[in-house]
Amino acid sequence: MRRMAQGYRAGSRFCIATFVVAFSLMTLASPLASVRPATDDVLNLWSSPTFSGGDAGNIEKYATAQVQPPYPPTAQKYRIEGTVTIQVEVSRDGKVVKAEFVRGHTVFRSVSLDTAKQWQFSTPNSANLEGTIDFTFKLKS
Repeated sequence: MRRMAQGYRAGSRFCIATFVVAFSLMTLASPLASVRPATDDVLNLWSSPTFSGGDAGNIEKYATAQVQPPYPPTAQKYRIEGTVTIQVEVSRDGKVVKAEFVRGHTVFRSVSLDTAKQWQFSTPNSANLEGTIDFTFKLKS
């Protein structure tokens, strides 16, 4: 009886090992195993946006009229500070035609977007301009 029990254990170990090897080989041989992960696509989601015009980034140096956003009452109440980045598209006549929130605390989102739309720019070479504006919200001590 003891001999039979030992033989059974050895046989079941062999069966399990065979199953694991066969399953691994089938998985590696499947068409899905040869698909390369789309790491380039994933990395592009986290890379910085590209902007045209000037120096691929902050375009505040082209501003002819800058408006500062009001400090939101909720942010004052909870003593929230931070920097907000807004991406803007500027037409040839220097007016902001599109503004999008890029990063920062969401409590500053609406006031930053509204303020960015009020800015005026002097576009180089009379071309459309794209870039970012940074607004820093800091409480006075």
